[in-house]
Amino acid sequence: MKPISVTVSDRGYVVLPAHLRKEMKIKSGSKILINIQKDKLILEIVPSFTKKLSGLTGKTIGDRPENVEQFIDGEREERLP
Repeated sequence: MKPISVTVSDRGYVVLPAHLRKEMKIKSGSKILINIQKDKLILEIVPSFTKKLSGLTGKTIGDRPENVEQFIDGEREERLP
Protein backbone atom coordinates (compact mmCIF):
# COMPACT_ATOMS: atom_id res chain seq x y z
CA MET A 1 0.00 0.00 0.00
CA LYS A 2 1.20 3.46 -0.85
CA PRO A 3 1.94 5.72 2.18
CA ILE A 4 -0.68 8.36 2.95
CA SER A 5 0.16 11.75 4.42
CA VAL A 6 -2.02 13.15 7.23
CA THR A 7 -1.58 16.20 9.44
CA VAL A 8 -1.47 16.23 13.25
CA SER A 9 -3.66 18.97 14.75
CA ASP A 10 -2.64 21.30 17.60
CA ARG A 11 -4.41 18.94 19.99
CA GLY A 12 -2.64 15.85 18.62
CA TYR A 13 -5.54 14.54 16.56
CA VAL A 14 -4.90 12.56 13.40
CA VAL A 15 -7.79 12.01 10.98
CA LEU A 16 -7.81 8.69 9.16
CA PRO A 17 -8.98 9.13 5.56
CA ALA A 18 -12.49 7.83 4.87
CA HIS A 19 -11.38 5.21 2.35
CA LEU A 20 -9.02 3.68 4.97
CA ARG A 21 -11.73 3.65 7.63
CA LYS A 22 -14.10 1.96 5.21
CA GLU A 23 -11.52 -0.59 4.04
CA MET A 24 -10.49 -1.44 7.61
CA LYS A 25 -14.10 -1.29 8.95
CA ILE A 26 -13.20 1.38 11.52
CA LYS A 27 -16.28 3.10 12.90
CA SER A 28 -16.89 5.74 15.53
CA GLY A 29 -15.95 4.24 18.89
CA SER A 30 -13.56 1.65 17.43
CA LYS A 31 -10.55 0.97 19.62
CA ILE A 32 -7.06 1.12 18.13
CA LEU A 33 -3.75 0.16 19.73
CA ILE A 34 -0.69 2.26 18.97
CA ASN A 35 2.66 0.48 19.11
CA ILE A 36 6.07 2.06 18.66
CA GLN A 37 8.69 0.13 16.71
CA LYS A 38 11.93 2.07 16.41
CA ASP A 39 10.85 5.28 14.66
CA LYS A 40 7.46 4.00 13.45
CA LEU A 41 3.94 4.08 14.88
CA ILE A 42 1.95 0.93 14.20
CA LEU A 43 -1.85 1.09 14.48
CA GLU A 44 -3.79 -2.09 15.26
CA ILE A 45 -7.55 -2.44 15.42
CA VAL A 46 -8.77 -3.97 18.68
CA PRO A 47 -11.59 -6.43 17.98
CA SER A 48 -14.85 -5.68 19.80
CA PHE A 49 -15.40 -8.06 22.70
CA THR A 50 -19.19 -7.73 22.44
CA LYS A 51 -19.05 -8.44 18.71
CA LYS A 52 -17.14 -11.65 19.44
CA LEU A 53 -19.63 -12.56 22.17
CA SER A 54 -22.59 -11.96 19.87
CA GLY A 55 -21.25 -14.65 17.56
CA LEU A 56 -20.85 -17.10 20.42
CA THR A 57 -24.09 -16.32 22.23
CA GLY A 58 -26.51 -15.75 19.37
CA LYS A 59 -29.09 -18.19 20.70
CA THR A 60 -28.83 -17.32 24.39
CA ILE A 61 -28.01 -13.62 24.84
CA GLY A 62 -28.36 -12.05 21.41
CA ASP A 63 -27.12 -12.16 17.88
CA ARG A 64 -25.97 -8.52 17.67
CA PRO A 65 -23.37 -6.62 19.73
CA GLU A 66 -26.11 -4.22 20.91
CA ASN A 67 -28.09 -7.13 22.40
CA VAL A 68 -25.00 -8.40 24.21
CA GLU A 69 -24.29 -4.91 25.61
CA GLN A 70 -27.89 -4.60 26.82
CA PHE A 71 -27.67 -7.99 28.51
CA ILE A 72 -24.37 -7.12 30.23
CA ASP A 73 -25.72 -3.72 31.35
CA GLY A 74 -28.82 -5.40 32.78
CA GLU A 75 -26.69 -7.92 34.68
CA ARG A 76 -24.55 -5.10 36.11
CA GLU A 77 -27.63 -3.20 37.30
CA GLU A 78 -28.94 -6.28 39.09
CA ARG A 79 -25.64 -6.69 40.96
CA LEU A 80 -25.32 -3.07 42.13
CA PRO A 81 -26.01 -2.56 45.83
